[in-house]
Amino acid sequence: MSTDSTSVRGDLPAPEGRETRWAAVTGIWRFDGSLASYAGPTPGEGLQPYGIALTNWNLADGFVRVRVRFSQIDANGNIAGGVVLGFHSEHSRYILAQLGGYGRAYSIAEYTPGVAWRGIENVGSAQNLEANRDYIVEIAQTGQEIRMTVDEVPVIKCVLGQPLVGSQLGLFAWGKARVDFSELSVKAAKPQVFVAMRFGPPFDTLYQEVIQPGARELGLNVIRIDELTKPGIIFEDIKRQIAEAKIVVAEISAPNQNVFYELNYAHALNKPTILLAQRGKELPFDIRSYRVIFYDDSIGGKPALEKNLKKHFEAILLES
Repeated sequence: MSTDSTSVRGDLPAPEGRETRWAAVTGIWRFDGSLASYAGPTPGEGLQPYGIALTNWNLADGFVRVRVRFSQIDANGNIAGGVVLGFHSEHSRYILAQLGGYGRAYSIAEYTPGVAWRGIENVGSAQNLEANRDYIVEIAQTGQEIRMTVDEVPVIKCVLGQPLVGSQLGLFAWGKARVDFSELSVKAAKPQVFVAMRFGPPFDTLYQEVIQPGARELGLNVIRIDELTKPGIIFEDIKRQIAEAKIVVAEISAPNQNVFYELNYAHALNKPTILLAQRGKELPFDIRSYRVIFYDDSIGGKPALEKNLKKHFEAILLES
């Protein structure tokens, strides 16, 4: 691991006392300390020339930086090299953030079992890529938002349609020519919880004395839209915060259009959601089929809600 590298959000020092370990699962690879080299596809293993090398790092939210060098680039740009995000197995969904792919210079792609790879966002022409040149590729993964920077220039930002199942980090290469990867650096970030609820009493008390402490105890960042102070279009801020969140908590006791807008957007992204409601409240028809944590709005009801909320947070985190 590199101990002196720059990411999209500051330095990414290697965690103390831990080195990167490699495991080649597809293709021919050579490893020498912090250098990983894809040497080409495995002979006789199919028509698709690609390689995947896994690391001992898991990343649900955070930043990755790696140096990529292509030994050759053909006239059609049939080359790719980058980072694997959210790996669980070769037969489950994962994401590629890469140089090259689909004849383009930069690409965010998704692997779906039975469908193979599909480009989500593709930018530029692969014919602009150069052989024997070092490219610094940086990836920021925040919830379902993926941002890619190359040589300190932002090139892609996209929101995934659903959360990633796995969290293992790896490398990906496509083609028959050697691709070198070096100076891999990783920095985890705290997952975010977005809270959708009415503002004012008694909901502010619920937020400040139950939701915030419970989430922070588990190492989660908590945000409510009224806490954002920067200028901008509020609905765009809401969509971005929900996309970046690991978990969405919605308090639905009182009918509120804003809360249900936020909840619907979270459901559209298949985001893990936790619904809270005061006991005895009549819920809308289309919400009744969802699991809801009911609580008593009293001093005695606070400990039970804290316990239930923590269990839900832990269950979602364990699944990722």
